[in-house]
Amino acid sequence: MLKRLQTLFGGSTATHNAVLLGLEQTFELTPKDTVLQAALAAGIEFPHHCTVGTCGTCRCRLVEGKVRAVLDFSYTLSAQELAQGYILACQALPKSDLTIEVELGVAAAHATENYVGTVASVAQLTPDIMEMSLALDRPMLYTAGQFAEIFLPHLERHRSYSFSTACPPDGALAVTFQIRRVAGGAFTEWLFDADHLGEALALRAPSGSFWLRPAAAPIVCVAGGSGMAPILALLEDCLQRGETRPVTYYYGARKQTDLYALERIEALANRWPTTFDFVPVLSEEPTDSAWQGARGLVSDQLSAPQRDLNLAEAHCYLCGPPPMIDAALVQLKSNAVPVENIHYDKFLDARQLDQNQPDPNLDSRGGAMP
Repeated sequence: MLKRLQTLFGGSTATHNAVLLGLEQTFELTPKDTVLQAALAAGIEFPHHCTVGTCGTCRCRLVEGKVRAVLDFSYTLSAQELAQGYILACQALPKSDLTIEVELGVAAAHATENYVGTVASVAQLTPDIMEMSLALDRPMLYTAGQFAEIFLPHLERHRSYSFSTACPPDGALAVTFQIRRVAGGAFTEWLFDADHLGEALALRAPSGSFWLRPAAAPIVCVAGGSGMAPILALLEDCLQRGETRPVTYYYGARKQTDLYALERIEALANRWPTTFDFVPVLSEEPTDSAWQGARGLVSDQLSAPQRDLNLAEAHCYLCGPPPMIDAALVQLKSNAVPVENIHYDKFLDARQLDQNQPDPNLDSRGGAMP
């Protein structure tokens, strides 16, 4: 009878408590608020950005207790992370008292603010990737690897794109994005099908937690398609800061015509103070072409690392479509790379976001509730 009444009148009103191990704080939880909402309401500076389950900034580990996933965690978190108890605070509704471990040092260095950008230039990089530069109404500070939310008046939802250049120390007066065309995508059709020079766009930025963590370990980057953008920004930022760690960069494309930014990568390699290996991998290049490089899936290259690279000792940064990320994560796990040394940004297009709908039968690990 109690469960029936709870269903009729909106569910249980019982509150729970949460303990944050990393921040050494406690706060009250309510059944209708996500863990993130409750933490922010309590005045806790919980790492977050997008609040819709895509950026991963609010990623934390559920040590004790149970939560219900509003949106499926697996769109952003890997199977290995889910198995180790990681959740997204912005998509977790409490079902009991919770003990949560928060990663220290992931809080954003720059506040998210609203900007106006004017389309200053547009350039075709590949048959389906366009570069768009926006002149800003004032300087913006961001960390290489982060993204901006861009709004068009005729679209109900923003689109998120990663910055493709490092941020100057005093802030950027212009920002650049590499945008892949998506069939039926309202934003990309707007960009690709007409001249928009001089048009104004609203931006909200920066967002995301995909940036280089301080360490002495070798850097391994894996990207596909327009996932090139944040990797370029991250590596160029490394040079600006005098980084000396060795780099191996695996990049996946379909054909030679889909390779781009090669001059920028060559410039990076020439200026890098230690080892810099770039490995382009083509998955659909004709077998009779003159291509002498690697073929197949870019993730498969991780099973045969370059030179004397020991993946288990590296810090890995992945950016691109979800299937590529998921395949790379399997390879990294098989090479004993600790999950805390893997950072990634899955590029979900609007159609994939539309499919990421609430499922009341999912618990914190993606399995069916008893």
